[in-house]
Amino acid sequence: MHRLITALFVLVVSATASSAQGLLPAVWKGENGAILKVLNRDAVNFRGVFLSSPSGPCPVVPYDVAGRVRGHRVVFQTTRRWTTDCRVTANWYGRMVDPATIATTFVATFVEPSGRRRTVRGTEVFRRI
Repeated sequence: MHRLITALFVLVVSATASSAQGLLPAVWKGENGAILKVLNRDAVNFRGVFLSSPSGPCPVVPYDVAGRVRGHRVVFQTTRRWTTDCRVTANWYGRMVDPATIATTFVATFVEPSGRRRTVRGTEVFRRI
Protein backbone atom coordinates (compact mmCIF):
# COMPACT_ATOMS: atom_id res chain seq x y z
CA MET A 1 0.00 0.00 0.00
CA HIS A 2 2.88 2.34 0.84
CA ARG A 3 4.31 1.87 -2.69
CA LEU A 4 0.99 2.74 -4.29
CA ILE A 5 0.55 5.90 -2.22
CA THR A 6 4.14 6.97 -2.96
CA ALA A 7 3.70 6.33 -6.68
CA LEU A 8 0.45 8.27 -6.82
CA PHE A 9 2.03 11.15 -4.91
CA VAL A 10 4.88 11.26 -7.45
CA LEU A 11 2.37 11.39 -10.30
CA VAL A 12 0.33 14.20 -8.74
CA VAL A 13 3.39 16.32 -7.90
CA SER A 14 4.96 15.75 -11.30
CA ALA A 15 1.79 16.76 -13.11
CA THR A 16 2.20 20.30 -11.82
CA ALA A 17 5.90 20.41 -12.74
CA SER A 18 5.63 19.13 -16.32
CA SER A 19 5.95 21.65 -19.11
CA ALA A 20 7.76 21.04 -22.41
CA GLN A 21 7.14 19.91 -25.96
CA GLY A 22 6.72 16.52 -27.66
CA LEU A 23 5.96 13.90 -25.06
CA LEU A 24 5.28 16.55 -22.39
CA PRO A 25 3.14 17.01 -20.49
CA ALA A 26 2.19 13.42 -20.85
CA VAL A 27 0.90 10.43 -19.02
CA TRP A 28 0.70 7.26 -21.10
CA LYS A 29 -1.28 4.15 -20.16
CA GLY A 30 -0.34 0.72 -21.47
CA GLU A 31 -2.93 -1.75 -22.67
CA ASN A 32 -2.18 -3.90 -19.58
CA GLY A 33 -2.50 -0.96 -17.16
CA ALA A 34 1.12 0.19 -16.80
CA ILE A 35 1.62 3.96 -16.56
CA LEU A 36 4.47 5.93 -18.17
CA LYS A 37 4.82 9.49 -16.87
CA VAL A 38 7.30 11.73 -18.68
CA LEU A 39 8.53 14.30 -16.14
CA ASN A 40 11.10 16.26 -18.12
CA ARG A 41 12.55 16.33 -21.59
CA ASP A 42 15.10 18.19 -23.67
CA ALA A 43 15.36 18.08 -27.47
CA VAL A 44 16.12 14.33 -27.54
CA ASN A 45 16.16 12.76 -24.05
CA PHE A 46 13.44 12.32 -21.44
CA ARG A 47 13.11 11.09 -17.85
CA GLY A 48 10.18 10.02 -15.77
CA VAL A 49 8.43 7.37 -13.73
CA PHE A 50 7.01 4.04 -14.86
CA LEU A 51 4.38 2.21 -12.78
CA SER A 52 4.14 -1.49 -13.53
CA SER A 53 0.88 -3.14 -14.52
CA PRO A 54 -1.59 -3.79 -11.69
CA SER A 55 -1.97 -7.38 -12.91
CA GLY A 56 1.78 -8.20 -13.12
CA PRO A 57 3.98 -10.04 -10.63
CA CYS A 58 4.98 -6.70 -9.02
CA PRO A 59 1.76 -4.68 -9.25
CA VAL A 60 1.97 -0.86 -9.45
CA VAL A 61 5.66 -0.66 -8.54
CA PRO A 62 7.54 2.55 -9.51
CA TYR A 63 10.56 2.36 -11.80
CA ASP A 64 12.90 5.08 -13.04
CA VAL A 65 12.60 5.84 -16.76
CA ALA A 66 15.22 7.31 -19.09
CA GLY A 67 14.87 7.41 -22.85
CA ARG A 68 15.16 9.26 -26.09
CA VAL A 69 13.01 10.25 -29.03
CA ARG A 70 14.31 10.57 -32.58
CA GLY A 71 11.65 11.33 -35.13
CA HIS A 72 8.97 8.67 -34.62
CA ARG A 73 11.34 6.26 -32.82
CA VAL A 74 11.11 5.98 -29.03
CA VAL A 75 13.59 4.03 -26.89
CA PHE A 76 13.58 3.93 -23.09
CA GLN A 77 14.75 1.89 -20.15
CA THR A 78 12.91 1.22 -16.90
CA THR A 79 15.04 0.34 -13.89
CA ARG A 80 14.59 -0.36 -10.20
CA ARG A 81 17.96 -0.72 -8.48
CA TRP A 82 17.35 0.85 -5.07
CA THR A 83 15.64 -2.21 -3.57
CA THR A 84 15.88 -5.98 -3.83
CA ASP A 85 12.18 -6.63 -4.40
CA CYS A 86 10.87 -6.28 -7.95
CA ARG A 87 14.35 -5.43 -9.23
CA VAL A 88 13.88 -5.46 -13.00
CA THR A 89 15.57 -3.69 -15.89
CA ALA A 90 13.51 -3.48 -19.07
CA ASN A 91 14.54 -2.04 -22.43
CA TRP A 92 11.67 -0.70 -24.54
CA TYR A 93 11.84 -0.06 -28.30
CA GLY A 94 8.99 1.50 -30.23
CA ARG A 95 7.55 4.16 -32.43
CA MET A 96 4.94 6.88 -32.30
CA VAL A 97 2.03 5.53 -34.32
CA ASP A 98 0.27 8.87 -33.99
CA PRO A 99 0.51 11.75 -31.46
CA ALA A 100 -1.49 9.73 -28.91
CA THR A 101 -0.13 6.18 -29.42
CA ILE A 102 3.27 4.52 -28.88
CA ALA A 103 3.70 0.88 -29.96
CA THR A 104 6.60 -0.86 -28.16
CA THR A 105 8.37 -4.15 -27.66
CA PHE A 106 10.34 -4.84 -24.50
CA VAL A 107 13.02 -7.12 -23.08
CA ALA A 108 12.93 -7.39 -19.27
CA THR A 109 15.73 -9.00 -17.27
CA PHE A 110 15.58 -9.99 -13.61
CA VAL A 111 16.96 -12.53 -11.14
CA GLU A 112 14.54 -15.13 -9.78
CA PRO A 113 14.58 -16.05 -6.05
CA SER A 114 16.51 -19.18 -7.02
CA GLY A 115 19.33 -16.97 -8.35
CA ARG A 116 18.62 -17.85 -11.97
CA ARG A 117 18.69 -14.90 -14.38
CA ARG A 118 15.52 -14.67 -16.46
CA THR A 119 14.59 -12.68 -19.56
CA VAL A 120 11.02 -11.94 -20.66
CA ARG A 121 9.98 -10.38 -23.98
CA GLY A 122 6.70 -8.80 -24.91
CA THR A 123 4.80 -5.95 -26.53
CA GLU A 124 2.83 -3.04 -25.16
CA VAL A 125 0.85 -0.22 -26.74
CA PHE A 126 0.72 3.03 -24.75
CA ARG A 127 -1.98 5.65 -25.25
CA ARG A 128 -1.80 9.22 -23.99
CA ILE A 129 -4.32 9.87 -21.22
